[in-house]
Amino acid sequence: MANTLNNKKGRDDKKYKVINLKYEYEGYEGSEKWAIISELSEEELFGLYPDEMRRYSPFVLLSVEQGKVISDFKANEDKHRKRSINNEDYFGYSEGLTENLHAEAIVPDFVEQQENEEYCQRREELKQQLFAQAIASLTEKQRKHLLLWYVEGKTSAQIAREDGVSEQAVRKNAQAAIKKFEKFFGDFFRK
Repeated sequence: MANTLNNKKGRDDKKYKVINLKYEYEGYEGSEKWAIISELSEEELFGLYPDEMRRYSPFVLLSVEQGKVISDFKANEDKHRKRSINNEDYFGYSEGLTENLHAEAIVPDFVEQQENEEYCQRREELKQQLFAQAIASLTEKQRKHLLLWYVEGKTSAQIAREDGVSEQAVRKNAQAAIKKFEKFFGDFFRK
């Protein structure tokens, strides 16, 4: 700091700087409300600025070097705060809290993700095997009527006309096929 220090209000050139301790240091509970940074002694300050010093009394007198340390500390904290704002994640991170409150901000564990993908792949393969077994277990009429009804979207009346059977026979074959599918897939979908 320079030899002549300006107070916060910037009125006249003063040889001291004032810090409000309660404002500067959250939770401060000391009896002194003010800190004065100056090269002058307490007696010299009272001699030059008696009214102002009485207004700030009681105060802590700090040297210019101590004031510089405080100023450097504030500048460093401000630098890190700005760096944090510019470079850190949006939510901030608190172990155990962030992942519970902001699941959208958490990247799934790679191993867990791989295991999940393998599980889904095995499940899909099992589903295809069960489908092939279920289709193989159907009679020719059941398979034909089921595919025409569900895959091609034809009505039971259309299928009956094409196949030369009654609508009741078409519905009976389709329902029997559905029951067989439920038998194969029932346990699969309950898991």
